[in-house]
Amino acid sequence: MSQLIRNAVMQASRQWIALFNEGDTQACIDRYLPDASMQVSPFGSFAGRKAIGEFWLQFAQSKPGNLVYRNVQIKVLDEKQAVLSANWSMNICSGFISKELWTLADDGQWYLQEDDFSVLTQLSTPLPDAQRTALVLVDLQNDYFSGGRFELQETAQAADQAKILLDHFREQQLPVIHIQHIFEDADAPFFAAGSEGVEIESRMAPATGETVIVKHQIDSFINTALEQTLVELGIEKLVITGAMAQACVQTICRSAVNKGYPCTVIEDAIAAPVLQYQDHSFTGKQIVAANLLSLSFAGAEIQTTQAWLADNC
Repeated sequence: MSQLIRNAVMQASRQWIALFNEGDTQACIDRYLPDASMQVSPFGSFAGRKAIGEFWLQFAQSKPGNLVYRNVQIKVLDEKQAVLSANWSMNICSGFISKELWTLADDGQWYLQEDDFSVLTQLSTPLPDAQRTALVLVDLQNDYFSGGRFELQETAQAADQAKILLDHFREQQLPVIHIQHIFEDADAPFFAAGSEGVEIESRMAPATGETVIVKHQIDSFINTALEQTLVELGIEKLVITGAMAQACVQTICRSAVNKGYPCTVIEDAIAAPVLQYQDHSFTGKQIVAANLLSLSFAGAEIQTTQAWLADNC
């Protein structure tokens, strides 16, 4: 039963989003119950469909569109109520939905009874499409390079390709996100806090204004500001480079796709170590190839540096 309710609420939510993107503001307003309430941070509280409608009609004057929900979570309360939470973004703003309380009415339709969301970023003009794609450089830190405590195979070559993309994103003033892994254990075999090896490799060093996400686990989304950063910047797509293919690259890509962010992994800008499993030995290139194949089945797009540039320049 709970799965059926979840599916029904998801469908109702998708219909609301479709109406919004079609510009049918009145139809969106009609999906609120007459006594519904809405809390919009930082704009205030609205009681009843009439007040909620006035807010949306005024908001519609700014020509909003391209509304997308990501990382949608639905919790079923009972057979007639469920709560939806999500990240959202559109052409002029983005934020978080703390609570959409959907209620099954007597007419058999699902309506919004409570709506609580926050606006984190608001723009005066729509964000250009190019600005919605972020380059993500994963763990390109000294310990993975020659002389480091956990040298990977051909890290320098992968970094050369990542640098080409980094230069392009900087020249075009597009968003760049650096991921830096710092182990909390003082006895960590590499990426130890305070060590030279934990620093981002000099060619990749973050420029002023570029985001640096520090993580302590393999998944770049766990206990970090990455997801909030993507929402604040209005990011729609990720271009992923870095290391290691079988660990942090694999994990960030799967997590991002699961949250609704399309990912392109740059195959010649990914590095991995030589590994042994029982009586099998694998080169770094083989590890990269196997993980790219895995990610292609998981919904990621795989491209070379030059192919991506050819498609996006």
